[in-house]
Amino acid sequence: MENSLSQEAEENPYLCFQRTPSLRRKWRKRYGGLDGNKLLEPNKEDDTRENGEMTDALTNRSADSVKFTASKETKAAGNIPQPVPRNTFPSQRPVNYVSPGSTGMPSFISNGGTKRTVPEQDKLHASQAWQHLGRPETHQGHFKKKVAADVLFDSFASGGRVNCNQFFEALWSSGIIRTDPRIKDCYSLMRKLQEADGTVDRSTFHRCVTGFVSFILKALQGRFVIPDFSTFTEETQKLFIKCKQLSSVKEKEDVRESATKWGISVCTVDGQRLSLGDWAEPCILGEISWPLIYGLAVDQQGSDYVHRFVGMEEYCKYESPFTLTKQGVPHSPLVETGAIICTSLLQLATRPVTDEEEKYESVLNIIRRLCNKEHANLNCTSYQNLRKDIIHLHALSFYLQEKKCFPEGVGINSTLDLLLQCLSTEVTCESGAALAATLANGGLCPLSGDQVMSPHAVRSTLSMMQVAGMNDYSRMFHFKTSVPAKSSQSGAVLIVVPGVLGLMCWSPGLDCNGNSWRGVHFCEV
Repeated sequence: MENSLSQEAEENPYLCFQRTPSLRRKWRKRYGGLDGNKLLEPNKEDDTRENGEMTDALTNRSADSVKFTASKETKAAGNIPQPVPRNTFPSQRPVNYVSPGSTGMPSFISNGGTKRTVPEQDKLHASQAWQHLGRPETHQGHFKKKVAADVLFDSFASGGRVNCNQFFEALWSSGIIRTDPRIKDCYSLMRKLQEADGTVDRSTFHRCVTGFVSFILKALQGRFVIPDFSTFTEETQKLFIKCKQLSSVKEKEDVRESATKWGISVCTVDGQRLSLGDWAEPCILGEISWPLIYGLAVDQQGSDYVHRFVGMEEYCKYESPFTLTKQGVPHSPLVETGAIICTSLLQLATRPVTDEEEKYESVLNIIRRLCNKEHANLNCTSYQNLRKDIIHLHALSFYLQEKKCFPEGVGINSTLDLLLQCLSTEVTCESGAALAATLANGGLCPLSGDQVMSPHAVRSTLSMMQVAGMNDYSRMFHFKTSVPAKSSQSGAVLIVVPGVLGLMCWSPGLDCNGNSWRGVHFCEV
């Protein structure tokens, strides 16, 4: 039995990202059905490449339907009853169309679009056609004769023209934002070619949506990981306001404006995004860079080689950081000594780059790819401040050198300099959420389609975040949430729900364990 399970895990590396049954039932009850066994499989639906051509998925379904109809007509002459093949009518997810403008949100919510009121007749007219597109029913022949772009146009058309605002508001209601690279070109082109009254004709509509039909249909039919994004937005908003209203004794005594700042950002594995509060404020990655350094080292050199120099234990508080395991290696990649060793391994992987600044640029480039090339830069002020307190890291590195923990050919000064630069990298909640969503998607960025890290490296990274990401509170946080997370002294918390979404919270107030108490409360409630 164990051999069969291990063989199945090797054939399908995505099985390691399944959520716990309780969390999966909770998510299905709140936001719609999810297939827990295929959460991290890449999207196999190809976009429409040519004008007037339907997607491959729709074509295959239509072909199966035609073959089945022909077989029934051929055998009808003999009056022989034929059973219906089980794979003729593939199962479909239930349609959960969210009408635009149904959810009123305050001004501090930024999900890519402003809510506008749409007449009920237009919403009913727009929701009837595309909900059955690509579904083998009695009207399959009628839809087969029309291309997908014509179906979309007829669904939104009024008087032979489509209102651009109404069309895109239906997309924004599914959680897609205007800057999404998968729809940005379509949005900008249609805005450029629209008439003075904000409408376009059929030919212009075809020209704008060509190549985006598959993505648009997936959004309008509610086939994202969170089908009912409006309900998800409302519940997240209520929880955000509840955490914002809380305050600690230190915040009441602190007169600084930054003490009460609070922002979160969410990004799903399908690219649905939601940002609340001070999500645009830059924050330092700090200790959140440690699991990234470890993941990059595993991705480039393999976990077996990396764990020859660093252990994989859970987080434990020791009286002194100058401690090693019985094997003579640091306890975990998410402690100071383990981060130094992982940085030295990462430096060896970038050995062809001679300049030390170029080594950090290569690491920063990978971080930017994880963030969908959004905000991720070096904070020079934080870097200079950390260099003033580098004596502690030098003492730890000399201790590791005495115990022969470093691999051969590693320079201590260059290793510490690279580590300080990674610690001083700044992001926003929005770019951090995109980074977490990439980890939740097995290393595949959901917005750009770039496979930045291998699934094996992501699995190792999330496993270490699970057992040692929240410092002394790691066990309790794992018990209450069952999701991997990593906190930093800057007040940022990176949370990954494998196969569903990535989340980043930021609030400068810290608790006794060095974690953002608002971020911890938001995840546990």
